Parts: sequence; C-alpha cells; structure tokens
Amino acid sequence: MKKLLGLIAVISVLLFLVFTDCNKNTASNNSGNSGTTGTTSNPSAKYKGALVGSTGYLTAFLQGNNSYINVFYVDSSKTPVTVIKDSLTTSGLANWYPGQGNALSNVLFKGSSGITVTLVSVNADGSSPVVSMSVPNDPYAKVYMLRDSVASAPLQVYNGKATPVGNGVAGSGGNCTCAVKTINFVVNPAYVGSQYAGVTAIYIDNSSHLAGFLNAQISSTAPNQIVSIVNNNDTAGLHVYNGQGGPNSNNGSGYVNGSLTISADGNSISGTISGMYIPNYGLQSSSCACTYAITAQRVN
Repeated sequence: MKKLLGLIAVISVLLFLVFTDCNKNTASNNSGNSGTTGTTSNPSAKYKGALVGSTGYLTAFLQGNNSYINVFYVDSSKTPVTVIKDSLTTSGLANWYPGQGNALSNVLFKGSSGITVTLVSVNADGSSPVVSMSVPNDPYAKVYMLRDSVASAPLQVYNGKATPVGNGVAGSGGNCTCAVKTINFVVNPAYVGSQYAGVTAIYIDNSSHLAGFLNAQISSTAPNQIVSIVNNNDTAGLHVYNGQGGPNSNNGSGYVNGSLTISADGNSISGTISGMYIPNYGLQSSSCACTYAITAQRVN
C-alpha cells in the first residue's frame, strides 16, 4: 500500500510539472504574437520600380530588419549583355514600420555587386518614395519606384525602347536628329478609368543621357489602351533623384500625339507617339520634337 501511495505521489508531481511547463510555453507563444516584435504582425510596404541608365527593374520590401531591395540590372552596353542580380539590405530600418514611425531620409541599401540604392525620402506611411541609385560604371542610372498597395491589382513593370521614326522637327525649323531612348514602364491596373496616372514611364536618351518621363491614363472603356500621354522633360516631377544628367529643363513638355496598347495577354506594350521632345537644357528653339515607335516587354 505504501508503494502504491508513493507511486501516485510521483505521478502527481510529474503531471504538475508538465502542466506548469505547458502554461509557460503558451504564455511565451502568446507574447511573441503581440504585434510589437514578430514579422507577421508588423505592417510592411511593398514596391516595384523601373530603372534606366542601362535598363532593368527592382522590387522592395520595407519592414524593420526584414527590409530588402532586389535589383535586376541589365548592362546592354556590353557584349555579351551583362545581367546583375543583387539583393540589397540595410541596417537603417531596424525599428521602422510604415505608419508607425517617422518619415525616412537617406536610408542606404547595399549588396555584393557594388550597386547601392538610397531611399532619399519616404513618407511615414510608406508612400511617395524618392529613390536614387548608384551603379559601378553607370553614372546615369535613375530609378522610379512606386508602392504596390492593391493586392488584387499588382503593379506591372515593362522594359523597352523608343526607336525614332525618321528625322525630328527642330524648334528653329528644319530637321534634327533623334536618338534611341531606353523607356521603362510601371503600370498600375488599380487606376484603370481613374483620373490619376495609371501608367508612368521613365526614359533616358541614349545620346545625351538626359532623362524624362511620361504620365498617362488607362481607358475604362478600353482597358488595354494607354491614352492622354503627357511628356515631361524633368524627372524631378516624377520623384526621381536626378544626380548627374539632370535636373533637365521643361522645354517641350506637354501632351503628345498617339497612343500605346497593352497586349491582350499583358506581356507587351507597343505603339507610336509623336511630338515627344528630346530633353535639353537650352531654349525652345534648340529643341527637337521626334516621333517614336515604342516596344516594351513585361519583366515583372
């Protein structure tokens, strides 16, 4: 009988210890999901962007220590073409989450390739990023980045070129020479039929290396049509940090003629636009209005 009572006592102690340990683990797990530390409960912001100088695109994710920027850079000036893929990280966002902190200023992201991206400024809620980019041996690199905020209508990125159709029309009269441009698009399907720009393209002239951008709307009656295209020869209005090769003049900025079409499968953009001015520093008389055939392929 004494042996039986002793065995019962031992079992009771073991059950007490197991129950106590389970309660500790439960409390620990609950505290880890409080929203002040874990990665799943903290707010985050996603972005997509297009880069020129050469060409490429990037994606970004901002959420404290989990923040990163993935860069896909294509150096088409080399033979064969060189492709650099790099994941950039930062130590400057350890305790920053969109909507829970201050606005950002000059946050540097670095990787193993030598490419760096700086968040020159970002609003406290994660909106309106102004971004600069540094690429070894490419002093003209520029990047446009937009927040990807509608999960059901993610941003789409296209890389392409604008090829001159014949000679241009000089501001002083007569003909002028037009150069090929690298032109890359960020399309926002959430703005189909909206008064806001559903399409933004950043471009760089392959001769002068001056940059500019296009803003356009997407028709609600024909959601594959890019219409009301506005050319602006000053990337400052695009929230692009200019650096070398800018800021540029606004000479020749304004609406252009023509339209662009997104293919039915969403994989390409094509069309012809005219009255697009080459970015320049000089007077209107020194400008050159060109017609371009534009082609671009979706990359992200």
